Amino acid sequence: MSAKLKITTRVRRLTDYISDIENGLIQIPGFQRDFIWTITNMIELFNSLKMGYPIGTILLWKPDRSYGENTKIGPYIIPQNADNFFYVLDGFQRISTLIGCLINPNKTTLAIDDQLLKNFRIYYDLKTEEFAPQRSNSLEYYQVPIYMLIDNKETFLWQRKLFSRDEEEIELLLERYEQIGNTLLSFYLPSIDINGGTVDEAVDIFWRLNSKGSTISPDWIVSARTYDMDENFRLGTEIDNLLAELKPFNFGNIKREVVLQCIQSAFGKIYFEMKMDEVVEQPDFRDKAFRSIESIKKAVKFLYEELLVVDSKLLPASIQLIFITEFFNRIAEPNQDDKEALKRWFWQTTYSNYFTILSPSKRKEAFTNFISFLEGHSVNPFYNDRPETSFIVGDFPNKIHFGSVRAKALVLFLLNYSNGFRRINFQDVDEVSLSFLFYDIRNNKGDYYPASIVPTLRNHDLIWLKSSDVSYLLDDWRPDLERYFINEEMIDLYQRLKRDEIIDLRKQLIMNEERKFVETLGLVYEDPTFSTSNS
Repeated sequence: MSAKLKITTRVRRLTDYISDIENGLIQIPGFQRDFIWTITNMIELFNSLKMGYPIGTILLWKPDRSYGENTKIGPYIIPQNADNFFYVLDGFQRISTLIGCLINPNKTTLAIDDQLLKNFRIYYDLKTEEFAPQRSNSLEYYQVPIYMLIDNKETFLWQRKLFSRDEEEIELLLERYEQIGNTLLSFYLPSIDINGGTVDEAVDIFWRLNSKGSTISPDWIVSARTYDMDENFRLGTEIDNLLAELKPFNFGNIKREVVLQCIQSAFGKIYFEMKMDEVVEQPDFRDKAFRSIESIKKAVKFLYEELLVVDSKLLPASIQLIFITEFFNRIAEPNQDDKEALKRWFWQTTYSNYFTILSPSKRKEAFTNFISFLEGHSVNPFYNDRPETSFIVGDFPNKIHFGSVRAKALVLFLLNYSNGFRRINFQDVDEVSLSFLFYDIRNNKGDYYPASIVPTLRNHDLIWLKSSDVSYLLDDWRPDLERYFINEEMIDLYQRLKRDEIIDLRKQLIMNEERKFVETLGLVYEDPTFSTSNS
């Protein structure tokens, strides 16, 4: 640790923080993540203040040099102070909420973003004693913008509005006003101040202080360590943009940590072999980060269109995305043979539950073999350390839930089978629909029978997919129903109300086709006993 680095603590009122903001003594570093809190988060913070609950500590850092300033806290433009200021490292969401809501916009000398100001308008209802968002400029006499609660002059002006009210009501409202106002004025918020030191030292302290406290995004740490003020490179922003682009593919909620792991793995080793500290020190870190982000987009599009993984919840294992991203890192424009090999690898790793049963050391070997395949040194991307022994497919699932790789494998198989294992166009599909042949039949644990599920791709043309129960498909026989594992025998059983027998029969049909499919992958498919009772 640098000899010049000093750590001190302070405990101050909220009004002291407001004063520091207005004087430019608190700044936001360029690598800080954006403000993401919703109005609900903000109201919850003020509810905590009202109850006197602690709201954590603000971590401030006085750097040796500038790291570029984000000029806004909440809706307010912060004056720049080049000589004497602290950066907010931790507590940005909280400090933005407090400043955005407690500064009086009619009196402050700060410049205001009027559009953003609308998001920080919260009032306190003295009748219900609740905080609420201010939706219009017109408030009732008992509804008080919270910035008025810490301003004595505003308090006096508000009291004048009460003169025409009932004396008992005036007394009650004044008492509640004074109580909530005093609570906010007397609230002390501690800060830990880091004086001096490098960004790595400040980030390390941040990490250690938060390791057992609030969850922080790992990309925040990387953003801080790789932030380039001149090039305006902030990794967190690049990940934000990526997730926004993946939303139409229903992949916008993949974990940011997985994106980082894709970038880490772009350096030739599986992500857990290289510490992030080592990765960010690489001279080509930024180039590989940009390339990996582009490859993630290609990987998601490939999963969506080639394998019908039309939602991130259908992805059997997040590590598959890491491997496929590396595929596109190294083969930017794959040919059809490359794609077919990758599809086969996907099905093999899915049906074998590959990444669950492999130890970390075997995962490393699997990644090394995968790269060897991409470089043309290996003919098979699917690694098996005991080639004389085939992987065994797990039992047919006993319920459908998206925490199970085997259940996802079944849903993806049914989707692809019904589509003839053909490629789809992203523009032609909206989402996956999970319907059931018999929505009302469940096992003794209340779970749907997997053999009853009918997953399909929904678009505006397929109206019937909106129904949870598609038993009406059994009313009349049509040859095209075979792609959903519905045959003529089931039509007859349905007319005789033999629904359990239909489920058993459909399970057998599905398993027969699954077996044929996985055996082409070189996997072993074992059959449990067929019956509804153990479906």
